[in-house]
Amino acid sequence: MRTTTHGGSRVAWRRALKQPLLNVVARLPDGVQRAMFAPRIRRICIRVPLLRAVYSGCLRRHPIDLQYGTDTSGLVDAEALQRDASLASQLRPYMGSQPTIIRRALDTLGDIAGYTFIDIGCGKGRPLIVASEYPFALALGYDISAELVKVANANGAVLARRFPQRPPIRAVTANVADLAVPSGKVVVFMFNPFGPELMATLLAKLEEGLAGGTLDHLFVVYDNPVCGEVFDGSGYLQRWFARMLAYDHRELGFGPEDQEGVVIWQSVRNARPDAFADRERPITSRDRLSAVIE
Repeated sequence: MRTTTHGGSRVAWRRALKQPLLNVVARLPDGVQRAMFAPRIRRICIRVPLLRAVYSGCLRRHPIDLQYGTDTSGLVDAEALQRDASLASQLRPYMGSQPTIIRRALDTLGDIAGYTFIDIGCGKGRPLIVASEYPFALALGYDISAELVKVANANGAVLARRFPQRPPIRAVTANVADLAVPSGKVVVFMFNPFGPELMATLLAKLEEGLAGGTLDHLFVVYDNPVCGEVFDGSGYLQRWFARMLAYDHRELGFGPEDQEGVVIWQSVRNARPDAFADRERPITSRDRLSAVIE
């Protein structure tokens, strides 16, 4: 009993220190962060349990933030997103997806003028920033963390000042069960935001909109589709695209991988003609945080 208690205290101590440490590292000057990623220093520091998360690459200030003057970098644990332990167990940590992958996925969709872009689990809003480069009617984000939503809206304000001609960006604090899915034509984007139970709740909301006719046409763009089988099982959706997409060379070292799997579904309702022959490639989930397209 004594050993278990001590072990539990040690885990709690590490969790209590981890997020403040990540926040500190994320605010370090770029030169200091680059030094931390020098091979010799990285080989030493990555062996320290508390420092391992630093070397996911997500903490470094991403090139898109340097380009736009925004704040989408960092890594936020699920426990910091939601205090309810039962709900936090379904969530995945916040980390920004790579702009190149988002762009390449959106480029497969064809004409999306007038569609509403929705980012489920938007965090600080990096996909919303990328979506504003396209002719969407609105870039709308939902996240359970009010703190991250505040950052996403601040980033949206930065983009609105610099590019007033772009689609507006708006983020809303909401749980999946409380989402209000817009009507009309919609593109839903996700970067592995949560587990299968919440994913099934999201799908039910989308299916309700399709069945009731409030959704005219729908694309679901799933980056790192760990729970892709949920959407494959829907009678309202069909595959559009499935492929591994590589990071741009300028993004290497700013994320945990060098490529990510992306699967896209479209609604059977008002479906567009199939454009990608390899759209049915299988998804293999390696763990709760990553999946590959075979």
